[in-house]
This record gives sequence, C-alpha cells and structure tokens, in this order.
Amino acid sequence: MGILKSLQKCDESAITKRMLENIAFFSTQNKKIVNALKLALEGKNQRYKLLFSPQDINIIDLVNKKYLYPKNTFLNISYNLALNPLNNDKWSIYANNLKLAKIEGDRLKITTNAINQMVDYTYKQNLAQNLALIESSSINFDKSNANQSNTLNLQNPKTLNLDFTLLDLKISLANNVESSKKVESKNNIADSTFSHTDSNVPKKLESGEFENLASLKHTKQKQEQPKLEETEQVWQVEQDLLGQAAQAKSLGQFHLPYLFLPQVNIFGLFGGLFLELLVESGYKFHSLLIYEEDLELFAISCYFIDFRKLFLATKEKSCYIFIENMLDKALLNHYFYSKKVTNNFLRLTLNIFQSPKIEQMKNLVSEAYKVNSRGWGSFEDEIIGLKNTLKNIKESKILQFKNKLDIPICVVGSGPSLEFNLEFISKNQNKMLIFSCGTALKILKKHNIKIDFQIEIERTDYLSSVLEESNLGDTPLLCASLVDNKIIKLAKTSVLFLRGGSASSYIFDSKVIEFCSPFVGNAGFSLACNLSDTIILCGMDCGYIKGKSKHSSGSYYGDEVIEIPNDCFKVASNCTFEVYSNSIFSLSRESFELALKFYKPKNVYNLSFGARIEGAKFIQSLEISNFNKDDFQNKLFKNALSLAPRANLINGIKKYINNLALMLECDIKSKQELFSFIDKISAFLAQNSFKIPHIAILFEGSLSHLLQNMLICAICINSNDIQMHCKAYLDIIQKALRDFEKECEELNII
Repeated sequence: MGILKSLQKCDESAITKRMLENIAFFSTQNKKIVNALKLALEGKNQRYKLLFSPQDINIIDLVNKKYLYPKNTFLNISYNLALNPLNNDKWSIYANNLKLAKIEGDRLKITTNAINQMVDYTYKQNLAQNLALIESSSINFDKSNANQSNTLNLQNPKTLNLDFTLLDLKISLANNVESSKKVESKNNIADSTFSHTDSNVPKKLESGEFENLASLKHTKQKQEQPKLEETEQVWQVEQDLLGQAAQAKSLGQFHLPYLFLPQVNIFGLFGGLFLELLVESGYKFHSLLIYEEDLELFAISCYFIDFRKLFLATKEKSCYIFIENMLDKALLNHYFYSKKVTNNFLRLTLNIFQSPKIEQMKNLVSEAYKVNSRGWGSFEDEIIGLKNTLKNIKESKILQFKNKLDIPICVVGSGPSLEFNLEFISKNQNKMLIFSCGTALKILKKHNIKIDFQIEIERTDYLSSVLEESNLGDTPLLCASLVDNKIIKLAKTSVLFLRGGSASSYIFDSKVIEFCSPFVGNAGFSLACNLSDTIILCGMDCGYIKGKSKHSSGSYYGDEVIEIPNDCFKVASNCTFEVYSNSIFSLSRESFELALKFYKPKNVYNLSFGARIEGAKFIQSLEISNFNKDDFQNKLFKNALSLAPRANLINGIKKYINNLALMLECDIKSKQELFSFIDKISAFLAQNSFKIPHIAILFEGSLSHLLQNMLICAICINSNDIQMHCKAYLDIIQKALRDFEKECEELNII
C-alpha cells in the first residue's frame, strides 16, 4: 500500500510528489485550487499547516495554536475510518425510507402489480438461499493475527507549545448525531449491517469472533515502531475478517458487492488519509460527494489523496467536490438528479468533525437527497390526466399569455400564517386580483373576500365535492387541463392552463406553465408570474410553523393536531417563528425560487410567516393603488382559445416503448453492472422527457419506480451473481411496458 509505505518511512519526498501530481491534475480543473496547493507546498498557509515528522503526523491550526487531532492519533483514526465503511459505526447509512415490501391498493394497477411480482420473486429466492445457509456447516478460520495490534506507533512529537484539545471542531467518532448506523428508514430490517457479497467469503462466522477487530484502540505509545509488513498484514486481516463477519450477520438484509460503495457523502476530509486507504484497498464508488470547509485543509489532503486515482475509482462524472461554500445549489441538485434512482436509495455518509459550516452543508445535502425522492409521478396518474384533458378541451378554452396585466396578483394558500394575512387581503381585495389556491377557498369565502380565480391542479375525482363543500359558487375556475371533468361541469366559468411536468400539457402547440408542483400554490404563483410583474404571497408557508397547525384555522381540513412530524428539519424563516420543513415542503420552496429566477417578475412580496423564499421580499404591510378589477378579469377570459392535440400520438408512443424495450433486452451479471444499467435507463428517460415530453413523461415516473424496486430487490439477493434474477425482473418490467401500451391504445387518439 503506497501511502502506508511513505508514512512508515516518513518519506517527505513521496508526499511532496503526491502534492505535485495533484497540482498537475487540478491544473485543468480549477485555478483557485492549484494556487492553494502551491501555497501549501511553499509553506505559506495562513490558517492550517501539516505537521509531518517521525514523531507525529497532524494538522496544526496556526491561528488558535491547536492540533486538529489529539497527539499520535492521526494514523489510528484514519485506519479506523477506512475499515469496512458499510459496517463501521463511524459511518452512517441511509435508505430514504425505502424497503423491500409489496404495495397495497390498486390505484396504480400496472405499476403496483409489477413491483409486487418482483418482491414476491425476491422473497422466494431469499427463502431458498436462507434454507441452504441454515443447512451449511460453520467454518473455522485462523485467528492467529486477531490479537496483533494494527496501531502504527510513532514517537511523541515535540510539544511546540500547542494545545492538543479541539476548539470548535470536535471529534465525534462515536457519538455523532448521524452515526447511529441504524438505517434511516421504516423498513423494519432487523439489523442495519450490510454485507459484501463475494463467492470467496465464508458463508458463516460465529458472532463473537470479530468484535475485538471492529474498532481500533488507541494503545499506549511505544518507542519501537512495528514493521511495515506486520502493519499491512494486520490491515488486510482486519478488512477480510470484518467482511466475513458482516456476511454472517446479514441474512435477509441488503448485500453489496465486495469493495463496492454506493453513493458516498464525506463532510470534512481533514487530511483525507482514510479516503486514500479506501482507494488503495480497491474500493470503488458509485458516486462521491466531498465537502471540505477550508481551502487550506483541502490543500493538506492533497499530500495524502491521489485525486486522479480517486476520480478513476468513481463512476464517470460522479465525483463532486465542494470547497468552502455552496456556490450553486443547482450543482448539488444535479448530483442527485443525474443519478435519480441509484442516488435516491443508499447513502453512506461520514462526518468526523463538527463545525457550523459542515452542519449547514450536511443539512443542504440531506434536503436535496430527500427532495430527489419526490414528484416522480406514475403512468396511471399521467394517463388519467391525459384522458381528463381530452374531455376538458371540449368544454373549456385554454388560456393564452400575451401582455402582462398592470395589476398586482395576490396568490393565497391555506398555510397557518393566512390567518395573519386576512386583514390585509380583506382591506385590499378591490385593488388586486386574488388567486385562491386549493383549500384557501373556504377560508376566504368565510371572511367574505371576493375571489377572482380559484386555482386547481389535481386529477383526483373527489375534488368537485371538496369545492362544493367549500362553496365555490360563481367563482371562476382557472385550472390545469388535466383536472377531473366533474369540476369543469361544477364551475359556472372555467378557463384551462397547461401545467408543466405532465405529459397531457405538451400535446398542444401552446405555452406550458412550468414549476406548478408539488402544491397548487406553486401553480398559482407561476400563473401570476406570467400575468403580472407584482405578486403578493399570503399563506404560502412552505413548512410547519411551531405552535401552529399545518393549515390555517377554518380550512377544509378542520381541526388539526399541532405537531411537527418526525421527518422535518428546521429552516430559515421570514420572522421570529420557528419553521420546519420536510421533503415535499422543500420541493415546494425550491419550485417558488426556480419560478422566480425563470419568469423574473419585478416585485414579489411575501406576507407569509413561514419558510424564507429566496428572491421574495418579506413584508408585513403594503400600500396598493386602486385598479378596476373587472377590466383585468375580462382580459383573462378573452385570452383563451380552443386548441386541438397533436396528431400521431399513439404511433409516437408505440415507437418510444419499442425503443425502451430494446434497451431492456440485456444481460446484467453483477450489482455493479445493475447500478450502471439503471443510470443508463434513467438518463434515457430524462433526456426523452425533455425532447418529447408529450410521450416520455407518460412513462418516466413508473419506469423510475420499477427500476428503483429492481435495485432494492437485487441488493436483497445474497450473491453478486444476479444474472438470472435480473432477467426475471426485466421480464416483469417488459410486461408492464406492454400493459402501458394497451392502456394508451384505448384512448383512440390518431
């Protein structure tokens, strides 16, 4: 192992060479990084410096005169962190609430049936494997090396008058909030241990035989260093024994290939020796996200990590490094979206130090991880939307967007802060157009506020009864083309708009309104951005306000329990209230922010007390000029036309399904190949949803769910030889594709 040999000999020329190689590597990547590496090499760092001597290896905080590591622990901690990360309690593993389980209900009939068939198949295969393992005899192995110390002892360094305690950066190797090693999911898995599936690993190991090897102990330092050969031998023994032990404990759980890691997130390298040890041990990363809070700390890691080899050990275009700050959150979102399915499942994280900047980055990554799991959709929902659209265009016209209206539009949601906004809305209701979004209707009606348009976007067939109970009356309806036809018949006046992200909206040659999900409030806001340059948000909280119910009092939902769900996290608020968000509220907030950047309205005022929306100005009072509302309302009705759908839709659908079916005709032999295959299909789905959205969006959601379930099922197979199993899973998906095609043929569209 190259890095060990250099450290054992205290070979300064070797780590200097490593730094020079990294300078050459990053010279084509980032000039700022290269400059930082050169300063470190010249000993001109201002904040952090590497201590590299026969007595100790450490990182010195020059400003506070502190070591970042306690004396003589840098190598021990690095060894410990690099031991079998999937079964190392210093690392954390998350599953995004996903599990091997059947789906109840028949709303998503074809998708659900295919998923349940895959799960049934996997249960049967695991049952057969487990019975065979129970019948097999236990294996004895040589434990002669088990009691050897793998501590690389160094002589005590000179004191240098440095304090050895940690300042703000606290080592949290055992008690980190995220290092509980329990899979973050409701999957009822009996044990969170992951195993390495490899035919050469013994099938059974007595549980007590590896416990002394599971963590490295910081033994009292000795003057004599162990021989390099012994150190490497013990290192390899520990890796192998931990792999064997994990294999024995993991029956019925997740199994990953030996030396293969799924998505990995590392928050703080602080030298990064552990990462180099993983690479030199042969580990491969499906995707890797690294955050280092200080550029000088990153430069120090370049003495230890061969970044060229690290990039080669990671899937192409899948290694993301963030240093100091998050300059572009879109890049973080792209990290997850570019591997929408595979990065949505297993997430292995390491956070060995704590600081405010690291905590902030962890929260951003966790939020992006959770948001990626939302809004996938399904074929069954898309086909309902398409059927509804074909009915609705016979009875209502589609809104056309020409010149913007010179009047403010107040977009009203039913968040808890609406009760604080009602006085403003009532006072100014004749000076602005009021868009009531979803269940805000009942509250506004109760307070005798005249609504100009009720906004609706849902396909659900019970929406008409909700509107009846909320007293829609003669309020005009401005709704997505895909809503249930019963609400079109219920409204005295209705105008349609084309809601982005739904296949049915792209079957027309007309403008589509993007950023309309996940909530109807997002649709109301995007509509307002297209119609006016002055927008006022009320009751748009994008989260839970502490001490308040989820919705404003008097809403359709009635009395609600005041509580913050367990899956929530604290976010920045507009005022003094504490606000908590979850994945869907975060998705909503991001949708607001994307709409702001895309449509660029001149003034967006947010009267809501909830989560802060970047780009919207929080205010508590606002003066509005007088307008003749009737004139502006009439203009909207006049800007509506009858439109016909595209021709040859069914032929396009059949061609797309045939192309996809050909891609599914392949042999997948290992789990590594499965990860790559799923990424390839995901990319195909995403690219076509952009190129031919009226066709591809119909299938993208369900196919993504089927691929995700295929991944979960395959990882539950206790072997890396999954060729036979993948053939069975792909046959099930092929059958689902043909069932989707039959459903489309029944639409009778030419």
